[in-house]
Amino acid sequence: MQVAKKVAAATLLATVAMTGAAMAQEENYRFVMVSHIGSNDANMGWLTESLKTFEEKYPNVKTEYISTNNYSVQEHVRLLEQAIATNPDGIAVPIVDSDAFEGPLRRAIEAGIPVVAFNIPDGRPEGERIPYLTYVGGDEYLTGLHLGQYALAQAEAGNIPAPTGVVCASHDAAHQGLKARCAGMNAAMEGTGAKFEELFIGAEPAAARNTLQSFLQANPDTNYIFTVAGWSSPWAWDVANDMGLSPDVDNEGVTILTVDEAPVSIEGIRAGHLLAANSQGFWLQGYAPMEWLYWNKTLGYEPKADILTGPVIINAENADKWAELVRSVFGDEEYDNQNTW
Repeated sequence: MQVAKKVAAATLLATVAMTGAAMAQEENYRFVMVSHIGSNDANMGWLTESLKTFEEKYPNVKTEYISTNNYSVQEHVRLLEQAIATNPDGIAVPIVDSDAFEGPLRRAIEAGIPVVAFNIPDGRPEGERIPYLTYVGGDEYLTGLHLGQYALAQAEAGNIPAPTGVVCASHDAAHQGLKARCAGMNAAMEGTGAKFEELFIGAEPAAARNTLQSFLQANPDTNYIFTVAGWSSPWAWDVANDMGLSPDVDNEGVTILTVDEAPVSIEGIRAGHLLAANSQGFWLQGYAPMEWLYWNKTLGYEPKADILTGPVIINAENADKWAELVRSVFGDEEYDNQNTW
């Protein structure tokens, strides 16, 4: 009789456990990534590929990637508000502009929608920032700082000239992450005697080239150009080359640095046009926010610290390995299409 009771109890427990597991499997979730990175930016591929991998691991979760190619803060906020109105189970979003995003995100959080910041955090102190669960991404100040420090080490080794003038060429004057990159580069150059300038060039190729050319003509001591988007680095190289400023990597003329593990950045380094770029771990920036949202919904987990996914310096020593990795993610055709050199 006692054995029969134990068997019955074990069977009941097993049935409850199986029923609970089935119910957990049947509960579906929808997470939305509202991004500033559109299909005209190679980095979108990292994010969308990582979302596919996430869905393979968690088949009861549907992820949506929303972005626009014609970027503006206002358009980004509009997309965010549209996403919030659909009442998703979680949102991942870069905090491109804290003031512009604060209202919509606080309303979403108060309505019970968990939020993870990715790629760009709210840079304000803990008590003042938007109360999202956590941040997943690089530290863009460190991106500029480490790239600047790497350039100075190369100058000290005699591989490139010492800096006399440094320009940080940015395509978005309101983008907090880009400002942080410029600030990091500026910090690296302090004490060198080099003049530092931040220059808004815009995202339209012809206008950007004209702006940069005018700047270089007016500031002939500028010999370092830091483009805070990989896709604008060929524009800078073209301008400097047309002006006879010897922009390839050697110990004379102008030296160009850029960002990201994009094909255009990697191939610019391999061709000797660019000194260095960086990886900020874009694949993790897509996958990890979704997993934090899932664990929060299913387990009540709240991450205890931000997750830094970069920067990692990409240079001539490791660019071949990066090319191999990126080709394995994007495929040869897409990789070659995004190499605009």
